[in-house]
Amino acid sequence: MSSIHPLQNISAAEIQSARDIVLTYHDKDVISFREIFIQEPRKAELSRYLDAEHSDTLPTASASLRRLAKCQYDVIGADKIPYYHEATVDIKAGKVLEHEVIGKGSQPALTLYVTSQRTADERKANVL
Repeated sequence: MSSIHPLQNISAAEIQSARDIVLTYHDKDVISFREIFIQEPRKAELSRYLDAEHSDTLPTASASLRRLAKCQYDVIGADKIPYYHEATVDIKAGKVLEHEVIGKGSQPALTLYVTSQRTADERKANVL
């Protein structure tokens, strides 16, 4: 994975790996994932990487950058109330680096999907 640029979007395979790492971490729990996304490197690490990239010494610099994923999910307890968790996982190493239980008072993220059946002429008529 060292050939992947650190700012490249997370791939489907990396999402699956991050998911599997969290499921292993919570071996016997019921998990409902909210979101998994790439955790960008810290500015100092990224600056060293970009300097190496521009000076053609990238192979040594890329070895030190890890692909991290931020996972946001709920653990459903015996009381059937979801407890919101956040974890940072090292995709290549296959382990959880940080884990925080936010609690059961947190609301899930809201995603709206809006579809429009109107034609371009109908939209234009509404503007006038």
